[in-house]
Amino acid sequence: MMRTGMQTSRVTLALGAFMVVIIAAIAVAAILLLRAQEIDDWRKQSAAFSRILAETTAQQMSTAYLALDSVVERIQDSSISDAGYLKRTLGTPEFYQLLREKASISPQIDVIGVLDDQGNIISYSRDYPAPVRNLADRDYFNEQKNNPNLGVFVSAPVRNKANGAWTFYISRRLTGSDGEFIGVVQLGVSPAFYSRFYERVSLRRQATISMIRDDFTLLARWPMKDELMGKRDAHGSTYQVLQVLHKNSHVIISQETDAASGQPVNRMEGIQAVDNYPLIINFTVDDTLYLSDWRRTSLLISIIAAGTIIAVIVSFSMLANMFKRREENLQVTTALKQQAEEINRTQAALLHNLTEQQHALKDSSDRMEAIFQNAADGIIMIDEDGKIEAFNRAAEIIYGYRDTEVVGRDSKIFSPPGKYDLLELAMSRNEFVHTGQIHLEDEPVRSGGEVFPAELSISEYYLSGKRKLIVIVRDITERRKMERIKSEFISTVSHELRTPLTAIRGSLGLVLGGAAGDVSDKAQPLISIAYKNSESLTRLINDLLDIQKIEAGKMDFKYELLPLQRLLESSVSDNQSFAQNLGVSIVLESNDVNALVRVDAGRFQQVMANLLSNACKYSPYGSEVTVQASCTEEKRVRIEVIDTGEGIPEKFRHRIFQKFSQADSSDTRAKGGTGLGLSITQAIVNQMQGEIGYYSRDRGNGQETHFFVEFPCGAVNAATTEPAQAELDQS
Repeated sequence: MMRTGMQTSRVTLALGAFMVVIIAAIAVAAILLLRAQEIDDWRKQSAAFSRILAETTAQQMSTAYLALDSVVERIQDSSISDAGYLKRTLGTPEFYQLLREKASISPQIDVIGVLDDQGNIISYSRDYPAPVRNLADRDYFNEQKNNPNLGVFVSAPVRNKANGAWTFYISRRLTGSDGEFIGVVQLGVSPAFYSRFYERVSLRRQATISMIRDDFTLLARWPMKDELMGKRDAHGSTYQVLQVLHKNSHVIISQETDAASGQPVNRMEGIQAVDNYPLIINFTVDDTLYLSDWRRTSLLISIIAAGTIIAVIVSFSMLANMFKRREENLQVTTALKQQAEEINRTQAALLHNLTEQQHALKDSSDRMEAIFQNAADGIIMIDEDGKIEAFNRAAEIIYGYRDTEVVGRDSKIFSPPGKYDLLELAMSRNEFVHTGQIHLEDEPVRSGGEVFPAELSISEYYLSGKRKLIVIVRDITERRKMERIKSEFISTVSHELRTPLTAIRGSLGLVLGGAAGDVSDKAQPLISIAYKNSESLTRLINDLLDIQKIEAGKMDFKYELLPLQRLLESSVSDNQSFAQNLGVSIVLESNDVNALVRVDAGRFQQVMANLLSNACKYSPYGSEVTVQASCTEEKRVRIEVIDTGEGIPEKFRHRIFQKFSQADSSDTRAKGGTGLGLSITQAIVNQMQGEIGYYSRDRGNGQETHFFVEFPCGAVNAATTEPAQAELDQS
């Protein structure tokens, strides 16, 4: 009897151990399966991110290449025969203006220049005349000089000799009539532009994004690290994908040692070569990001498995004791029932968790469907026969069809008669045949027969061995319309309005000054009114042109170290007559602040003129506008313009620095102006490394409004003023 009891106990313990092993194996298998699924999902996301970044980079570089090619074509069309003729022909204000216009077409373009056969700058988009500077030591100059058939060359990033910023250049060779080398056209691209762009799309700043030249030299990166700029990495993951695996697009996982903690870390890198350009995009995330959800789920599964294992051990231990202690059969049986119920509850919890995982997968599918249906661009999915399989809401709005009207039909319904359908359009391009992707502009047709301009991005993928197409459609009708309107408006202001208005203003000024003889008493007020209105129109045009320059990033600044006291005295003197016409006076209370500020003198006076004119316009008749200056504890100087007018309305304060903003915007307002002054002032102050703001105080009988600007400053003394100025001139 004892032997049988002991054998039964051993069998019970063996069965319990077997169940523990099974539960642990299930938990481990579930954890490993979830990890594989999470990594696979992130692989797809990384591939999509790198592909989207590569397409965006291709579009931006296309703009830069077009600007470079247009300058080269302009030079070659001028029949320039040799290097000497090149220097004489291109060092003109007209060609400088051409370079400025080309440099302003895209924010990533920093500068455009033309070099002669010795590397000297002939024409330069930043300054006229071009600075005396030799760039013969640059790699792109030597490559173009020594390789007649090189074509466009992308250089390694270098510190710009003009402003010290990192810049890489794309360049083209200039050839004389006899085929000899006569110079180079170079276009500088700003890595800082790409760094800011990558920061905005870097998944809450947890991803690293790099732009790399096809020889694995780093051109741009976020986070920005100066020590890595221009370095060539011929052993990293990017090199492995393109040179070892011979792939243009791939996601690779590698283990590296973290520089900060010294611990090994897994990194997932989505690598995508940029079509048509010698560039590569690297999108990198650490396992701290792409395995974060998996770690939380694994912890939950481990806790459940551990609880189940403990319950099984306890249950089978009690079962073994039951056979050893026959006299306690009833108690042991009851305990076993309780433990069985506990096991059932644990298993039910595990089943519930698995059900939640299934729901999570369904939610993920629903999210993808929501993204598809709510995307801002139209998305069309087409099978290998050209039949439409899916059609999102944005596409319905663009084409004017319901999805039920087009799903299952041939994509020819989107093409004008005699034109390719979407499948034929893609297959007609060699780029798509070789790469499976293409980005182009076309003119499809809406449901009513209206033809409209659109951007198309077509990519192929395979599902169950069958080729499918994804077509992303963007209606660019409004963009083209706005580009045309903007161009026409600027042209009108620059050439058809500003020049005659300047002539009218000058003529009226001469008449008022007596150049045409004495003016009758009746004509005098009329001419004065006309002259003042012409001045107002001139200020409006200048404000509009300043706004245009600011938006294009082309407003010029010439910095100097200047005494603050003299700048303020000049500002008060220049604006005193304007204040007197309004019955107001300007008082300077600077306390002789002994400081230097590094500013553009003209732009500084423009800032002060805007602040003083606003204060005077809104001050009561007979009052004073006060100008104060003081040094702060942070080695900065603060300039305040104080008026005692009606104050700033509460509802207007949040948009006071916006363009075309005025407290009274009606057509019957008492105060004139364009609403551009404070917006322009803020942009100028920010450009000069300053800050602008305002605050109000109650005086009991009215409001006291303080507008202030702050700039970095240094003390003025005889030993430092002249050397500081000399150093600035040399820079």
